[in-house]
Amino acid sequence: MRNGYRNLSKDEVYLISRAEFEKQKLITTRFVRKLFPDKNKASRILVFLTQKGRLIRIEKGKYILVPLKAPNQQWMPNEFVVADLWMGVTPYYIGYFTMYNYWGFTEQIPRTIFVLNTAKSCKKEISGIRYEAVKIDPRKYYGIEKIKVEDQEVCVSDRERTLVDFAYNPLGSLRNFELALQDNLSSIDIERFIQYLKKFPVVSVRKRAGFLLQELGCQNKALEPLRKSIGKKRVLVLLDPYSRLRKGKINKEWKIIVNR
Repeated sequence: MRNGYRNLSKDEVYLISRAEFEKQKLITTRFVRKLFPDKNKASRILVFLTQKGRLIRIEKGKYILVPLKAPNQQWMPNEFVVADLWMGVTPYYIGYFTMYNYWGFTEQIPRTIFVLNTAKSCKKEISGIRYEAVKIDPRKYYGIEKIKVEDQEVCVSDRERTLVDFAYNPLGSLRNFELALQDNLSSIDIERFIQYLKKFPVVSVRKRAGFLLQELGCQNKALEPLRKSIGKKRVLVLLDPYSRLRKGKINKEWKIIVNR
């Protein structure tokens, strides 16, 4: 047998060959049992191929096929593709810190792939890469863009939607979001960004972002829909909830305590 098939049994070769022929990147228990109706035999093949480094286990019943042309220990699946295969039919998008870096909003390199989805919250490590599934309110599932990665479409938050998430989860200080907004204001679609903010179901995020947009010179007319969305209740929020400073000048228009 040629090198790619070394140490593989006839059944293991058959499974890999069928999967590659059908262009199956994700190997499921169901797929293997179609090829090998004997449940115990199917399970053994999955275990042995995983031990031999030809399958990478994502979770129970889900595996990534390592291409035969790839030498053992020298192939890593693309993180975005892994996230897509992990989620399956669950609505998801790759976001948070992962996309802050992707869109150039921060130079910090993320150590975790954040996968926001409508079904589950958990953490796992796959091939040495950390993944975190973050369950979100379905109302937050919008502003999604599909990009091609290795001939596969994966879902990510678009530039403006990523900025909304940055306002909601600003890496420990609102200053991080403020700098990203300032540096990218001229390159984003302001109207889309405001529409995304208006739709976001956390009013404190809308208040903070509206205040900062106004500070950066965004026109009042453009901000009017966002201003209306915060309502008339006089509920004050801190500009930076992460700051130790809890007092500051009150901005009545956006109902903000400017604690800086």
